[in-house]
Amino acid sequence: MFHRLTGAAFAAVLLLAAGCASEVTRQVIDAPVATPQAGKRFTLSQPASFRLDSGYGRTVPAHAEFAGVGRIAQGLVFRPIDIVLTVEGKHMHEAYAVVRDDTLVGFYLPVEKAFSPLSQTTPFLLIERKQ
Repeated sequence: MFHRLTGAAFAAVLLLAAGCASEVTRQVIDAPVATPQAGKRFTLSQPASFRLDSGYGRTVPAHAEFAGVGRIAQGLVFRPIDIVLTVEGKHMHEAYAVVRDDTLVGFYLPVEKAFSPLSQTTPFLLIERKQ
């Protein structure tokens, strides 16, 4: 009886562990370097949907506003202004969009000073707002 109960308890723990969200993939990097886009405002021209490796998906709405922050090796970094952008896995992380060639390639995580790549990139056309 004791062995059956132990086996059942072990199986239950394995099932619970399998159901937990995975950690967000990230690489620690240096802070973004200023660029001519830093401080300028941009608007997303069309909605952009993406799915993280952790399984969570998001859609950034058209007309969402971003401010240029700078550049990291992976692309230009844009901070969301009028929306909250997060990436989720085991934990939730504040995120800035990282864009290369009008494509969302991942996220800069400002608290962790890290880059979280997207396995599948998506179009992310930002248009500079005229002041």
